[in-house]
Amino acid sequence: MGLIDLPPELLLSLATFLETERDINSFSQTNSRLYNVLNPYLYQHDCQNGNSFALLWASKNGNEATARISIQEGADTALATNGRTPLCWAAMGGHKAVVKLLLEAGNVDVDSKDYESLTPLCWAACKGHEEVVKLLIDTGNVDVDYIEDIYDRTPLFWAVLGGHVAVMKLLIETGNVDMNCQDDSTLTPLSWAAQEGDEAMVKLLLETGNADVDSRARGGETPLFFAVLGGHEEVVKLLIETGNADIDAEDDDSRTPLSCAAQSGHEAVVKLLLKTGNVDINSKDKDGRTPLSWAAQAGCEAVVKLLIETGNADVDSKDDDGRTPLSWAADKGHESVVKLLLETGNVDVDSKDKNGWTPLSRAALEGHEVVMKLLYDTLHADASLRF
Repeated sequence: MGLIDLPPELLLSLATFLETERDINSFSQTNSRLYNVLNPYLYQHDCQNGNSFALLWASKNGNEATARISIQEGADTALATNGRTPLCWAAMGGHKAVVKLLLEAGNVDVDSKDYESLTPLCWAACKGHEEVVKLLIDTGNVDVDYIEDIYDRTPLFWAVLGGHVAVMKLLIETGNVDMNCQDDSTLTPLSWAAQEGDEAMVKLLLETGNADVDSRARGGETPLFFAVLGGHEEVVKLLIETGNADIDAEDDDSRTPLSCAAQSGHEAVVKLLLKTGNVDINSKDKDGRTPLSWAAQAGCEAVVKLLIETGNADVDSKDDDGRTPLSWAADKGHESVVKLLLETGNVDVDSKDKNGWTPLSRAALEGHEVVMKLLYDTLHADASLRF
């Protein structure tokens, strides 16, 4: 009688003398009969030795058949690798069928935490696995507003970071999420969405009516600040249209959204802010600098022109160091900006800062010859007029 002709009981008895699951698996692969006899034993061995590696592997790789057999043979559904349970791995990978099997097993912790203290729902939300998120929510046992991970982010937060609008909708529809929670960087979901310039996400958050449009981050920045800094015109427009955003809010450095937009050269955003009529065009930050001063230093010709054309910008304002917009533009060699400022006829070309430097001396120091000529010619013309 050949080996493969032995009764199943004897074949199973022989398998018990094999020390590792790899050996058992190799033995079972010899032919189809051995496989049919030994494969269930292989799963039992995996479970009885406290490994449940088959279930973990199936959960990571989305293998429904392997997961089903492992569960049937008594695999430990709470066993974790890197702190992640089979449910966590399956949720992270978006393996809906495996998630469903695990939930139906009835003995899984739907809020199990991994080494970063993230739950299966956090991972599913972060990865944008809409169907998995729905399965977890439908259990009625998941904490949809869990905020105890090491980043202080809720599942809604993770959905925002991933840009997953459909998942955001599912979480918001539960009615159990805090729209204004702050993560470890002190940003809210709305601030994050505004920073990313994601119009759809911002619109969804605003439509709930519960998102604080003037929430403050660590540096005093509101969502409008983050949208402005990124030059996200449509998001800026959405925030302004709520009628609740403080258009002229100051951060901890006393800078306004207009000041930030001017420095960054975001012409369209500057236009939007000016159009509201609710901005102080000559607001000064902690260093005494105005939006025009920042735009002049950055060489943002279009923005400088916009500010000047309002007719309300103080083109010769001095900051705490006694420097004017002309001084900054000359120092950086921004010829076109220097021209615009000179053309106003309202700048003191020979003004001295606290160190006694004039715009001309700063341009000379940096070797900006064209700017030097512009300033020299203006000074010469002014001198001729006086005589």
